[in-house]
Amino acid sequence: LRAEQEYKAVQSQERRLQRCAVYFHHIIAPGKRDAVLRWATELRLGGCSKIGWPGLIIAEGEEHAVQEYVRRLQMLRWQQMTVRGYEEEDSAPGEDLDRRRRFAGFSEFPPDGMAACAAACR
Repeated sequence: LRAEQEYKAVQSQERRLQRCAVYFHHIIAPGKRDAVLRWATELRLGGCSKIGWPGLIIAEGEEHAVQEYVRRLQMLRWQQMTVRGYEEEDSAPGEDLDRRRRFAGFSEFPPDGMAACAAACR
């Protein structure tokens, strides 16, 4: 409950676009795959996940939403999960952050989809 209150409080602060790359030993379990997609949609994130070995998630959205997404992912049991890096872009007052996004939505790529996932990031 406290985390939810903090999350809602942060929503009212200044908006900043953030991107995050997260590496996983693998993303296979159907329940985890569903959570990855469901949470991204719930938090209005763009990006992609590459399932299989290795697993990869690129998430993009408002800074507070990306941070909440990573927090939720960390609560799941993973053999290995490493946040590889963050990228932030400040917005001008009144600017629509959606204009700065590189991803229109959130997609899941198959185990042999690393090249397609990389191409989506360009």
